Amino acid sequence: MSISIEITPVEIETSKVATPLSTLNKAIAAMGRAVSFEDVAGTLRATARSLIGCDGIAIIRRDGDLCHYIEEDAIGPLWKGHKFPASACISGWAMIHRQTVLVHDVVKDDRIPHELYAGTFVKSVAMAPVRVENPIGAIGAYWARPYSPADWEVDVLETLAGAAAIAIEKTQAVQTVGNAEKTPVVDGAESAEDFSKDIARVAGIAAVPTILDVVLRMTGMGFAAVARVTDDRWITCQSLDHVGFGLKPGDELPVESTLCDEIRGHRQPIVFDDAAEEPLYRDHHTPRIYGLRSYISVPIILANGQFFGTLCAIDPNPAKVNNPQVIGTFKLFAELIGHHLYADDRLKATEEQLEREKGLSELREQFIAVLGHDLRNPIAAIDAGTSRLLKEGWTARSPLVLKLMKASISRMIELVDNVMDLARARMGGGITLDLTEDDLSVTLRHVVEELQLSHPDREIAVSLDLPVALTIDRLRLAQLFSNLVSNAITHGVETEPVRIVAGVNGRMLEVSVANGGQPISEETIAKLFQPFRRGDLRPSMQGLGLGLFIASEIAAAHGGAIAVKSDEIETRFTFRMPLAG
Repeated sequence: MSISIEITPVEIETSKVATPLSTLNKAIAAMGRAVSFEDVAGTLRATARSLIGCDGIAIIRRDGDLCHYIEEDAIGPLWKGHKFPASACISGWAMIHRQTVLVHDVVKDDRIPHELYAGTFVKSVAMAPVRVENPIGAIGAYWARPYSPADWEVDVLETLAGAAAIAIEKTQAVQTVGNAEKTPVVDGAESAEDFSKDIARVAGIAAVPTILDVVLRMTGMGFAAVARVTDDRWITCQSLDHVGFGLKPGDELPVESTLCDEIRGHRQPIVFDDAAEEPLYRDHHTPRIYGLRSYISVPIILANGQFFGTLCAIDPNPAKVNNPQVIGTFKLFAELIGHHLYADDRLKATEEQLEREKGLSELREQFIAVLGHDLRNPIAAIDAGTSRLLKEGWTARSPLVLKLMKASISRMIELVDNVMDLARARMGGGITLDLTEDDLSVTLRHVVEELQLSHPDREIAVSLDLPVALTIDRLRLAQLFSNLVSNAITHGVETEPVRIVAGVNGRMLEVSVANGGQPISEETIAKLFQPFRRGDLRPSMQGLGLGLFIASEIAAAHGGAIAVKSDEIETRFTFRMPLAG
């Protein structure tokens, strides 16, 4: 679906002067990019004091039962670097009671440790916990005179504390993921990468810049955006800013500070011409925090019913937006964006499904063709032998005929076993193992002896230095090594030996199989472990082309992998797996 809207460009002058609102948004965005608690504290130190207009600011981190004053910016020294019992300081009180505390005059409040404040400039305090539930710190604002902060000053302090809590939790999550080998996916959780994809999806809708331009021209407002909204995140996907609001794609606001959080709950538009004249929003925290007077936001809902976010516009001045024409246009644009996003999702899902179906179709055709071809010879041999025995009866040649028929049956069993392994690997979640403690050296030597009987003219050089007991599936590893050595015999030049080297490197078991011959191209190596890939076949070569695929699946089942290196000197397959314990 696409739209075409032609509008004659009109130059609109934009102010480059930083406003308190843009400074607040930049501070929140900077905390969103922080990678440590110290980064968050540094941003607060650089911005909080000027935003609130106080004489000092302190950032406190909770350290068990202690309050650690880690950073400050003030007209005089406070307590940076010191730790106090949470029960003996106002920051501890705010964290213990999980609420912002205002102290008009420190001299008259019993919660203040007066001896600590006696040598400072502080006469009044506002202290907000960082994360209301289970606080992890606090932000304190200090004045050099008895003072009762205005509501907007408290709102700014609490907004900074809320943004700091989100930023700190994000840095902790990133560090946890970075330290973990594998992190399970939590239902409903969305990563930064997921939101990057959402931003890119919106950016890919060619109509969005036009839509934002149209809504600003239609309403006379100064800022419009498409936002991704979840239960705990508000992210700018695309914006048009003529009033210095300061939000760009990827920037975030604390979701609880926005009206979009309410829209996500009830999925209805919120619109007002002037917050000062609206009983519902006159004292609402969102207009106070962001200094807005007019506002319109409508939900963006995908065709499958999923809530994506909002299309919104704001302005610090009143505007005529609460009317059917404006609301209807916003709903139409939001619906259009939702259809684009859903159609894009469905298109990608369909393309992925087609690719899967194409792969399965090719696999099925290859399976039928190759299996039919490779079963034809042993079936024909058995049929010929049976016919001869029925025709001639028992003769001196009958034992030889029976031996050939048995070999053909064994060949058919091997083909069927390979097909079963393919089915288990593709549909059963991988090849299962029967692990026991065994001597891998004995297994390897048995494999070599069997293959040497089949190829008495080929030289196989073996060098083994392995522990007596390893936790392995002996039969499966025998199958893996048999496939690798058979591959080396088949594709290697007859004048050079097949070289097998096995040993332990650190905590890794390594077994390599090398042969001389023509090097394998990078393109072929990339496909070697795919089923039914048999490379450059010679007439004498047989098999389904499953040997290397099954070998790689056995390696993966043991927690290992097979690597390939090929050049003019040799081609080497190396199996590596971690040792248990």
